[in-house]
Amino acid sequence: MSTSAPRGDRPATRRVAAALAARVRDPILWRVAAVAGLGAILAAVVVACAGDRAVLTGIRVPTAVLLPGLAVLTCLAEVTVVRLRHGEAVEELSLYEAALVIDVLLLPPREALVAAAAGLVAASAWQRRPPVKAAFNVGTYTAAVSVLILIVHLAGGTPGTVTPRVLVAVVAGTFAFTAVNLCCLAQVLGLINGVSPWAVVRSEARLSAYMALGTVATGLITTVVALHAPLLLPFMAMPALAVTYAYRAAAREADERARSACLLRLSYALAEREDVVRQFLLLVREAFDAEHAVIVLRDDDLRDDDPALSVTAEEPGVVHRGPVPSWLADARDAAGPVLLTESPASGLRQVVIVPVEAGGRRFGTAAFAPRGRSRLSTGDVTLLASLANALAVALRGAEHLGRLVEETSKLQAVVEQSAEGIMVVGVDASVQMWNPALEALTRVPAAEALGRPVADLFDVAADAEQGSLMPVSPGQPRAAAELTIRRPDGEQRRIRMAHSATYAQGELTRDVIVLSDLTREYRTERLKSDFIAMVSHELRTPLTPIVGYVDLLRKRGDRMTPQKRADALELVGDRAAHLSRLVEDLLLASRFGDGADDIALDVSASGHDLRTIVAQVVQDLGSPRVVVTSPDVAAPVYCDSGRTLQVLANLIGNGLKYSAPDAAVEVTVRRTGDAVLVDVRDHGRGIPADSLERVFEKFYRVEDPMTMSTSGTGIGLFLARRLARAMGGDVTVVSTMHVGSVFTLALRPSRAAAAAPVRA
Repeated sequence: MSTSAPRGDRPATRRVAAALAARVRDPILWRVAAVAGLGAILAAVVVACAGDRAVLTGIRVPTAVLLPGLAVLTCLAEVTVVRLRHGEAVEELSLYEAALVIDVLLLPPREALVAAAAGLVAASAWQRRPPVKAAFNVGTYTAAVSVLILIVHLAGGTPGTVTPRVLVAVVAGTFAFTAVNLCCLAQVLGLINGVSPWAVVRSEARLSAYMALGTVATGLITTVVALHAPLLLPFMAMPALAVTYAYRAAAREADERARSACLLRLSYALAEREDVVRQFLLLVREAFDAEHAVIVLRDDDLRDDDPALSVTAEEPGVVHRGPVPSWLADARDAAGPVLLTESPASGLRQVVIVPVEAGGRRFGTAAFAPRGRSRLSTGDVTLLASLANALAVALRGAEHLGRLVEETSKLQAVVEQSAEGIMVVGVDASVQMWNPALEALTRVPAAEALGRPVADLFDVAADAEQGSLMPVSPGQPRAAAELTIRRPDGEQRRIRMAHSATYAQGELTRDVIVLSDLTREYRTERLKSDFIAMVSHELRTPLTPIVGYVDLLRKRGDRMTPQKRADALELVGDRAAHLSRLVEDLLLASRFGDGADDIALDVSASGHDLRTIVAQVVQDLGSPRVVVTSPDVAAPVYCDSGRTLQVLANLIGNGLKYSAPDAAVEVTVRRTGDAVLVDVRDHGRGIPADSLERVFEKFYRVEDPMTMSTSGTGIGLFLARRLARAMGGDVTVVSTMHVGSVFTLALRPSRAAAAAPVRA
């Protein structure tokens, strides 16, 4: 048995036939016509030049009987095909060339040509080959057989004996047959594939030579047995049948290996749930060597006019979308697998239709049509039905996964956009999730927090009343605790941790913790306390001398000298005025909002010497730590002297309060081109850069509310800037951490003052 030469049944020629049938192109038709013409010319040469005697004689069968017998034998040799798959290519093995050698040796030239051509035509009709393909095959083989006949008959030989001369002629003729066949095929293949015909010849030459040797061996042995021991001819069929069976077993094994590889890849594709429909079509078509693979899904994403996805053997790597094929339209709603075998469509011998369904839901229908004369067995149908069910399961899983991803994305968006800190703690108390709000609260990046134990991420202050980091237990899975933590930048924050834990067999599986920043609330409470304390202190300061002197005047006033009574009454009046201003400041602060134009403020502005006002403030404060530097000449400004005293008293008092007990506060009066300035320089802790403007907000304190050591409510600087701006000036600050701060009051020179009061 031998493999067939590159001819119409080989994979390359199958591609030729498909191309010729699907898209007729003039250059190809011309080459097919040229091949047919060559076959006709060489056949005419055989008829005209060859003799009328067979090379080997002695078989006792008349030519009239032998000719049709050998024609039938040639036809049977052609249709006895074993197909070996090599990926998308199919190699066909047959006994056709061996039958040709027998024809040439036992029949006269003309009869041998007739037997070869008749057997080929009969085989083409039996296999229902397209006309163009049949014409190409007949032309190619007629030319090649003619060359074989001419070489063998020109060599001649001794009748009834296989001489060395005959052997050489048969071998040479068979190689010539193979060369002509390969060259004719290369012309068309090269044109279709866009390559040089010579490249096709080079790629197929070695395999063709091996097949030629097999052809010679099979044909010669069969011929010799027919001449000398015709009774053994039936036994010659046994080796051929055994080899055919072995080839078919090998082919089935190769098919199973190829199919298993495809199905393994399909299982991976279904598990990954990525582009599963396309992968299903491509891999199942390849696994079962299908001519057509079609799937129709009930999917809203597919257009109603083009609901079918398909792939064909012509374009095995391309999935097309189009209308439902006519041969599938009537059976697309079948309840179970359907096997159609009575020509459901032109060119299709068999179609298998299987539903794509799982879990009581139908996703669509799949259909497969095997190539050529291949048939799908009952086992194949069962396997296809199982694969369709697996596709349905994958589609359902993809839907569930899509919904899960959508819900997860919503949850992720909630977690990402939440103003509350959220973290998830796993079995070993390590962090599994850390949202941006928590990152902002703790100043610990998520990349640094994930995977670490909770205890390593929170620096709990030891000097405050604390709860526990993990207060939950199997008996109390929900709990809350308040803690004071210290961030990496040193700032302390008061937080509330609300736990919601789950346990399995007494072991923690997950704890979802929501963290709220309570620092502002604690700061507000502290400010309220400080405000009450400050108001109490500030009100007590003027009230104490008022109450004392009033009591003194009531008890001993008639015994006091007029001057002492006058001094006492003046002091009472001064402290009463101070008390009135304090109450007015508090009321004024309560009326001001956070905006710059909440209310209009009336000030009684006139010309004053700023040096005198500064000296009055220093005298009232009575602190030797205040060092004043002022010019020798007057510094006239346009201001309200009482409000200016209030502003400077606040600025200098703050300098004394926030500096060390032995540190000086430097007060400098200076003049620029368009303003008179008072600089108050302290040597305190300084103000962070991000708080330089916020210190002028109402009730704002630079100190951490958990640890602040100075009193005050944060309205002094707020009112100082508002009052300065009401007088046409301003209060600004520059500061260096751990060095000190400089507050500057700027007022307009009196010469630039307007006659009317200024309103802010």
